[in-house]
Formats: sequence, structure tokens, C-alpha cells
Amino acid sequence: MLEHILRFMTLGTVIVGSIAIYAAVHTNNRRLGADIFLRYSDRISDLRRSLPISALVEQEVSSNVEKTSEERRAAHEIIYSIFELYELKVYGFFPHAIWKTREPDIEALLSLPYFQHELAAFENRFARHPRFARWLDQVRRGKA
Repeated sequence: MLEHILRFMTLGTVIVGSIAIYAAVHTNNRRLGADIFLRYSDRISDLRRSLPISALVEQEVSSNVEKTSEERRAAHEIIYSIFELYELKVYGFFPHAIWKTREPDIEALLSLPYFQHELAAFENRFARHPRFARWLDQVRRGKA
């Protein structure tokens, strides 16, 4: 009888320990995913601040508007940061729900004429990333 009680206590300890480890790993993964997302969001926000206000409004940008090399570089950095963030989401480095909180803002940013003009130059570069290219097409069609 005592032997059965000790076995059940041992089994109970193992089960409780396993649940605690699972909860800790799950919580840590969510925190890590949120931290990754927040760092990328901060990076994109910092880069957006370096762009002129005219880049962030819903007006048509004619092709003859001159952009400084710093403005063009900032736009490219934003696009690449969004690409990296998207790929991290695809490969499960942070939960889909975290992406959904900012996806409308990211789509709105990429739908701006300023970014559409820059994205046209990137079309061939993202050919090796068909999921991202499809998502960009959806964003582009959503604007149309």
C-alpha cells in the first residue's frame, strides 16, 4: 500500500513538473515573439520618422518627385524590415495574433504611393520569396 502511494506521489510530481516546464517554455516563447515584434516595430517607426511627411499621406506621387538618397534608403529599410518581420511570422517565431495587431497599419503604409513606387523597384528581389510576393500583391490589389 505504501509503495503504491509513493508511486502515485512520484508520478504526480513528474506530471506537475512537466506542466510547469511546458507553461514556462510557452510563456517564454510568447515573450520572445512579442519582443522580436516590438523591436522590429520600433525600427520601422524610427525609419518612418526620417521620411518627409509627404511620403506618409494618401496623395499621388508623380514619378518626377525627387527623393533624397536618405529618404530612398529609409524606404528600402522599411520594406526590408517588413519583409524580415513577415518571414519571422511565417516561420513561427512569434504568434500569428501578434502580427494581426499591426498588419492593417503595415498594409496601409505599403499601400501609400510613396512605397508603391519603391516596391515596384523591388519586384524581382522578392521573386525568391513567393509568400511575401503574394502578400504584397494582395496589399497592392487591396489599394486598387
